[in-house]
Amino acid sequence: MLKIGVCDDDHLLLLEAETRLRRIGIEREMNLDVETFCDGDEIVRAVYLGKRFDIIYMDIEMRRMNGLMAAERIREYDRMVQIVFMTSHQRYITQAFRSAPIGYLVKPVRDPEFNNNFSHILNLIETKDLYYHFKYGRTESQVYLKKVLYFESKLRLTEIACEEGRHRLYKSLEEIENELKDRKIRFIRIHQSYLVSFTQIARISNDVVELMDGTCLPVSRSRRKEVEEIMFETMGWCQV
Repeated sequence: MLKIGVCDDDHLLLLEAETRLRRIGIEREMNLDVETFCDGDEIVRAVYLGKRFDIIYMDIEMRRMNGLMAAERIREYDRMVQIVFMTSHQRYITQAFRSAPIGYLVKPVRDPEFNNNFSHILNLIETKDLYYHFKYGRTESQVYLKKVLYFESKLRLTEIACEEGRHRLYKSLEEIENELKDRKIRFIRIHQSYLVSFTQIARISNDVVELMDGTCLPVSRSRRKEVEEIMFETMGWCQV
């Protein structure tokens, strides 16, 4: 599911952009979660409070906080979101570069332009789908999911066990599991404390999953049947 924010103080244009996105979702059979905002300060406040978007469509000329300022504020909290400016004027292009936008659409925006821009962004996001982005303290990082062995819950934080070492983040395993459920690389919840990369599983016994590197992790009784069913679906495993 893609999370998309649309910010414009013109309610008709706001509705138009939302309608376009919902139509694209239907045409492409994609689940798009579209949320609208009427001014720059509203969407900045949402991001400040923890809301994260994959794409933000931002008008520039707005009453309380213009789109340029809002985009720069958003970049302080989220460097990964793809920002697209939609404006009636081209004179803002140079200033817009400060917030590293992925698109600059001049109103009135026509369907072919909007659709082409969306396709371009989608290609970038699908490539980034191979990475997991996270924040620990004030540091933003990413890990290549193919090198992740498993996520381990440790009280208030979660550790990411990778081939090259471990990373930490303050997020529950449930949140991470939900974020990864639509990724190309599949992760399986084998225990309340472990979320494991399917590609790293070598074999499964009654109460243990063994990974390719020899690491053994516990499988809870309540999840064992589900794990076995997933393994059977894709084959390539052996039970000891």
